[in-house]
Amino acid sequence: MSSSDLPDLRRIVTSHNPQGLSNIQTDNQVVFEPTPLAPGINIASIWKIVDGIPTGDNNIPDDGAKRQIEGLVPSNGANVQMTELAPGAITPNHRTSSIDCNFLLAGELVLVMEDGSETTLTQTGDSVITKGGMHIWKNPSSTKWCRWMTVLMSAEPVVVNGETLGPLIK
Repeated sequence: MSSSDLPDLRRIVTSHNPQGLSNIQTDNQVVFEPTPLAPGINIASIWKIVDGIPTGDNNIPDDGAKRQIEGLVPSNGANVQMTELAPGAITPNHRTSSIDCNFLLAGELVLVMEDGSETTLTQTGDSVITKGGMHIWKNPSSTKWCRWMTVLMSAEPVVVNGETLGPLIK
């Protein structure tokens, strides 16, 4: 369940029964939790891959959403999550050692890069691929929450002029 004004979402996970027939393993409401990063940010885990690509997840009953990882990105895998941002809220400035595919689901979202450039996402399905760059997300609305989905895939850290730019949250 979400604490925002956005509609509740479902997460359906499929699997196979003992006869090898595909089936629905779980059908639950997505649970958003506040994050300690900053006020007004809720995160819902959708799935985490922690054993590399290709993953062995097709052959185990584990619920990948319940896996624990340190930080936002597993060292050898991926993290699929949804984030909600309250009206006027801003994330901390941060960089991860990952390729992040971000998709706007509701509301408007502004991406602010380290050089000061800003890009506004306004249409459902607008996407941003971040490749290890320092950035901030902010909700420009004073009344409506925004929601986006991110697929964070582990990657080598960014190297510029021989200097490694490791992950950090500023």
